Amino acid sequence: MRPSWLASLVVPAIVATLPGCEDTKKLQEQAAVDVLAKIVPVAKEDAAQVRRGLPEGAKKLGELVDTDPGMNLLALQRAIRGARAAVKDLDVAKSTFFSFADTTGIVLRSEADPDFLAQKSILVPFPALKKALDPSAGVVEVWGEMPEIRGVRNGPDQQWVAAHPVKDKDGQVKGMFVTGWSFRRLVFHLEDMAKRELNEWAQREKRKSLPIVYVFVVKDGKAYGAPVTPDVNAQAVEGLDLPSKTQGGSFRGSIEITGRSFGVAAERTPELGEGAILAIIASAV
Repeated sequence: MRPSWLASLVVPAIVATLPGCEDTKKLQEQAAVDVLAKIVPVAKEDAAQVRRGLPEGAKKLGELVDTDPGMNLLALQRAIRGARAAVKDLDVAKSTFFSFADTTGIVLRSEADPDFLAQKSILVPFPALKKALDPSAGVVEVWGEMPEIRGVRNGPDQQWVAAHPVKDKDGQVKGMFVTGWSFRRLVFHLEDMAKRELNEWAQREKRKSLPIVYVFVVKDGKAYGAPVTPDVNAQAVEGLDLPSKTQGGSFRGSIEITGRSFGVAAERTPELGEGAILAIIASAV
């Protein structure tokens, strides 16, 4: 069930769209602040679902995979699907891939087709995932870049990857259960949720216009928007130096991009990675 934001979001968002409104910039800022207040808990829960579900999913996968998982890749794919479906948190998780990697780090099979990760080493781009081959390990998390799990064909992207050891009944490690997402695909999900809620409200209230809203994850100085977000918007968000501006807490302000003013709201969200920031820009139509 998607959360309802309308009680807190509607008033500033719609007022900001009215022509001739005084101090439009402040109203746009408030719209951005209100959207951010609803987006941050959603993003935190998205990450928590993976962290909660992966240990149980890895246990289920250990019960389902063959003694030699690489001998029957179709059966391995079914096992991955079954393990994910058996754990509620993973079944609803926003991960863009679920894969099984052997004890050398080679991905033998993923849940989905086409399987771009098959026969690729997950340890080459993410060497720290080797910790997930320790039988005593919990969930191991890394951030970085791997072409096979990008959320877009072109432009910058970064991925969050989590892994957990998969063990047999004797406690021997068979490999690891690996999942995660690209920041730009996660942002697409968050931005789409915002737009759907606003559109549904507009239809009920018979409103013709809504603010333009863009969501970003900012990490290591780069702003990652949804796949169709204009590059100039991401560059403008990067230019705000949000890592500095959010040191003391959440930030709100305004920015002009190609002649259009936007309200800005940002907040540190370490659940998405050390130093990660969620940012919203909103503009009246």
